Amino acid sequence: MPGREDPTAPGSNIPDPAAPGPAAPDPTTPDPTAAWLTAHGWYPGRDIGDVLAPRVARRVRNFHDQGEELTPPRPALSFLRAYGGLRLPLSDRVHLVTEPDGGHVEIAADVAELAAHLGQRLFPVAYETYEGSVHLVDETDRFFLLHPSGTYYLGTGAREAFTNRRRHTLVDAWSLKA
Repeated sequence: MPGREDPTAPGSNIPDPAAPGPAAPDPTTPDPTAAWLTAHGWYPGRDIGDVLAPRVARRVRNFHDQGEELTPPRPALSFLRAYGGLRLPLSDRVHLVTEPDGGHVEIAADVAELAAHLGQRLFPVAYETYEGSVHLVDETDRFFLLHPSGTYYLGTGAREAFTNRRRHTLVDAWSLKA
């Protein structure tokens, strides 16, 4: 089955629904997601807005060439301004690259179908190097993953999405309602 051979692939570490939920965060313990981001080039106040327009335009043009219109929602642009251009390791072989125009190229129909199901515009904001999986953000700041093994909800907000992707905590996106 595609994606199962890689330890970071969705479904490779399915959480036990009977297991107790996570403990409340300890305010004296550093946030591991923030530490991971910082170790790979992110910092508070980071803004790459001055180099973002051509990257966004390439993906918009790519969707147009596939017969779909694409307009980035505000949360996607905010995410890209803060996190764009990072190369974040998910494993020794797989990196999450926060660029809107990488990964699988022929995804416009899949994105349009998911957007129609969710009732929200979606925009690509990142991709994974191993299989070209694409990360998307909707108008309400929800993050999704288009992966060869399925389409997954990663969480709301960048930090939750980063954390859930690193933990392999994924929910079938088609189970969500508009």
